[in-house]
Amino acid sequence: MKFIYTLFLPLLLMGLLSSRARAQNTQRQVVASSGGSGLVGNVFIQYTVGEPVVATFTSGATMLTQGFQQPEYPPLTPGADPVRNFILYPNPAFSTAKAQFELLTGAGVMIRILNSAGQQMYQQFQHYSPGQVVIPVTVSRFAAGIYSVILNVNGKLFFDKLVIQ
Repeated sequence: MKFIYTLFLPLLLMGLLSSRARAQNTQRQVVASSGGSGLVGNVFIQYTVGEPVVATFTSGATMLTQGFQQPEYPPLTPGADPVRNFILYPNPAFSTAKAQFELLTGAGVMIRILNSAGQQMYQQFQHYSPGQVVIPVTVSRFAAGIYSVILNVNGKLFFDKLVIQ
C-alpha cells in the first residue's frame, strides 16, 4: 500500500498540475422593457426605464445587481489598443490639419488640441464605426506654434505634436 502512495500519488499530482488552466468569459447584458442611448454634448448616455434596483447578490468575487445597467465589454482583448496607425497631416499645418487612424472597434472618439501653456484650444467628440477615420480640424484661427493633440478612444490616450505655421 505504501508503494502505491509513494509511486502513484506524485504521478497523479504531477498530472493534475500540468493540466492547462481555462478561464471563463463574462458576457454582461441588460434585459429591460425599454431604454436607449444618446449623445448629450460630449457625453454618451445609456439608460433603461422602470427597472429600479431590487437586490444585490454576492458569492465570493461574483456579484449580481438586479436592475443596474452594466457597461458593455469591448470586443477587443483587454489591454489591446483600439487604434492603429494614428497620424497627423499635414504637419506643419497652415489651414486644416487631419487626424487619421484605423479604428478596430466602434467607439466614442474625443480629439483635443492643447497649446504650449496647456490651454484647450479645440475639442470634438463623436462616435465612429470600425474602419478608417479621418477627422479634419480647421487650425487657421490658431496662432503659430507647437500644439499637443490628444486622441481619447474608450479611455485609451494617444498623443502627437502638431506644428501650426
